[in-house]
Amino acid sequence: MFQNQLINVQQVANILCASVSGVWEKAKSQPDFPKPFKLSAKQTRWKLSEVNAYIEMKQATALQ
Repeated sequence: MFQNQLINVQQVANILCASVSGVWEKAKSQPDFPKPFKLSAKQTRWKLSEVNAYIEMKQATALQ
């Protein structure tokens, strides 16, 4: 998979093993969570590289 690939909320949920509503809650309430952006009125996407960086950051802080 390419790191600059754009992914939808279902794909983010699958990567994080979370629900779609959980992803939206994190996006609204956690300042360190990757911010989505609108491609159109009905299409919201995240950058895969930012989601992966978020996971790496969480893993690093969990190991401390």
